[in-house]
Amino acid sequence: MDLHREAEMAYGNETERLAEEPLIVSPPHDIGPLISTPLLRQCTALATRARVDLLSGSRHEAAEQLEGVLETLALWDAGSLRDPDPTMVVLAAAALQDLAERLVPSSTNALSERIEAALRLLHTLMDPAHIDAMA
Repeated sequence: MDLHREAEMAYGNETERLAEEPLIVSPPHDIGPLISTPLLRQCTALATRARVDLLSGSRHEAAEQLEGVLETLALWDAGSLRDPDPTMVVLAAAALQDLAERLVPSSTNALSERIEAALRLLHTLMDPAHIDAMA
């Protein structure tokens, strides 16, 4: 059975998951790619949607869902992540950085702080000692 099929069986269809509540995972000692990849994918998608929501002045549902994902990321330690998908780490960091640059600091202070904490984790994972990804 391939990895994608195993992840789909464990976590369900990704498009359905994005419409649901964020995936909240308590911090296990060993976080493998079957846990980290779907959460990083969801983080990327929600950060992108939140950016669009904030720029268009529409509802801020994506930002609220993103906060739940960022709470989970805050529980993770870089040392407990095993073989994170380098592409998803970079994409999540880029999406969060893009969102952070467009936030109004006074109105979204809690979200900004959570984004900064997640970016610290993701930048640690992008350190060549953790991930050797081609740019």
